[in-house]
Amino acid sequence: MTTNTCSPAAARLRRWLGAPLFGGLLGGSVGFAALFAPPVVSGKAQAPARREFVADRLVAIVNSDVITQSDLVWLLAFDPSVSLVSISDADLQRALAAKIDLLLLSQEAARFPLASLTSEEVAAAKQRLIKRFSSEAVFRARLELVGLDAETFDRLVRERLQVEKYIGFRFQTFALVTDEDVLDYYETKVRPALAAAGTVAPEMPNEEQRALIVEILSRERAEREQQQWLEAARRRADIVPLAPYAKAAAPERP
Repeated sequence: MTTNTCSPAAARLRRWLGAPLFGGLLGGSVGFAALFAPPVVSGKAQAPARREFVADRLVAIVNSDVITQSDLVWLLAFDPSVSLVSISDADLQRALAAKIDLLLLSQEAARFPLASLTSEEVAAAKQRLIKRFSSEAVFRARLELVGLDAETFDRLVRERLQVEKYIGFRFQTFALVTDEDVLDYYETKVRPALAAAGTVAPEMPNEEQRALIVEILSRERAEREQQQWLEAARRRADIVPLAPYAKAAAPERP
């Protein structure tokens, strides 16, 4: 069964949230694979070479909220595909674009009464991040390298979880899928795919297929809604790039 390619903004958010956009950091979603580069090959933890990071350089301002270079470096520390000893302007631009989107969502989420995070949710989210690396020691070494202490790490994880909760509340809750939608998807996507694989498919989907289709269509519609919201939010936002590389990452104003 095939799915549509998600939007660039949705892909960016998935990459930096490190989990399916919907369903939270605790569980997967059908059609979503691992969202980062292939896992690091297992082995002994090697502490990366020390590098001095500029922790207090202003990079951009988004609706009066400041983004610093350390914010971007911390974001990159969660990505096992990025070498922290050779961070490029392209890496920083990519992280900044995602940080802007996350900040816009976080600012909007602050306007709504979302359920409080539980200690179990936070602990599970931390473990999910750690498991993207070859070992916890490797992950902890990266945090130490960029000066990310336990308190800041906890805050960043909580911020990510709150954004996840808002995304689910704001976009997926209202992504309704009708029986007609399910049958149309089955007829135009599922049956042809099964036929191409040499499988004779019944005229109607079974319950498992129906549930799968509902999940796929719900996710796709929610992603479209989210992309439209982000595009409008960027147009409304007061985004001021400060660092030289920030101008290329910041959304263009109309």
